[in-house]
Amino acid sequence: MNSLTKFTYPTLLSAAMLFPLNALADEWQFMIEPYLMGTNIEGDFGSGKIEQAEVDVDFGTILDNLDMAGMIHMEAISPGNIGLAFDYGFMDLGGGRSFETGQELDAGVRQGVMEAQIFYRNQLQHASIDYIAGVRWWDNDIDIDVDLPNLDQRLSASVEQDWVDFVVGLRWYSYLSENWTFELYGDIGGLDFASEFTSKVKIGLQWQMTDLLTLDMKYVATWVDYETGSPGEPGYFSYDTVTHGPVLGLVFTF
Repeated sequence: MNSLTKFTYPTLLSAAMLFPLNALADEWQFMIEPYLMGTNIEGDFGSGKIEQAEVDVDFGTILDNLDMAGMIHMEAISPGNIGLAFDYGFMDLGGGRSFETGQELDAGVRQGVMEAQIFYRNQLQHASIDYIAGVRWWDNDIDIDVDLPNLDQRLSASVEQDWVDFVVGLRWYSYLSENWTFELYGDIGGLDFASEFTSKVKIGLQWQMTDLLTLDMKYVATWVDYETGSPGEPGYFSYDTVTHGPVLGLVFTF
């Protein structure tokens, strides 16, 4: 085997391995966006004998009690303008409080929301519109422990609820310039399939810094109204809230 053959075989093998990846990249466009959200949660919560309790948690309170959080958005779109989208965000919060009576309260709250969608993109002259259908999965875990030193008791309660809503929506992109894009998004779902109602609205701007990187700046609000069981009875759970706040993300496109 001469030196030319030794050089050619690995080169051809490498080219053969890279060709499907290059062809796939030419056909599909992918994006991955890790992001941060200045989260605020407002509304009402109920469980068991607690028929209604106010939920009002601002971003500062969340930061003070945050144990862990993660947020990511991913999309892939084909040459035929059929796309897939995935979004997941969760927060683990933990905190405690002591009372003058000697009682101590420890609480842990976990809220996770996952979305999986399929969409079709209609390209216009200086804009595009996406027709969207998908599911939104809610996952809420609440743990409460109360120490009663006078009675030498520790009371504990745990609530774990998750459900899936179907949603449909629209997303509008307006290409303002070579580097700036305006986004307006809205969906609606639930309608007594799981939740009585759920909806998300997003409005914001994207600034393309390079071919690879885009800065994403928007405001997002997500509503949900979910109830199961009978008020005052074991197994009762209600969650009627809006989670909202500014979002800052970095989009990697390839």
